[in-house]
Amino acid sequence: MKSASNQLVTSVDEVSVVVEGNMAAMEVMTTGMSDVARAIENIAAVSEENSAAIEEVSASAEEMSAQVEEVTASAQSLMEMAKSLQEIVQRFNFGK
Repeated sequence: MKSASNQLVTSVDEVSVVVEGNMAAMEVMTTGMSDVARAIENIAAVSEENSAAIEEVSASAEEMSAQVEEVTASAQSLMEMAKSLQEIVQRFNFGK
């Protein structure tokens, strides 16, 4: 009978060791999952910041494009004025 009792105690001890090992592994997994969750939150925050920065850059690019169009139109207008002025000046004969 003592042998069966010893086997039972040994088996209970072995189960206890396995359960303790599983609990320790679960704690490690919980910590790991918390770390992963924090990392995902950080990635989301950085992504949100990047998205805002991209929107700002896009708005700036659109504004610059509009300014380039204005400068181009002004340059074309100046060229037309210069051509008109040149035609007017050619009408005059300055003693040549």
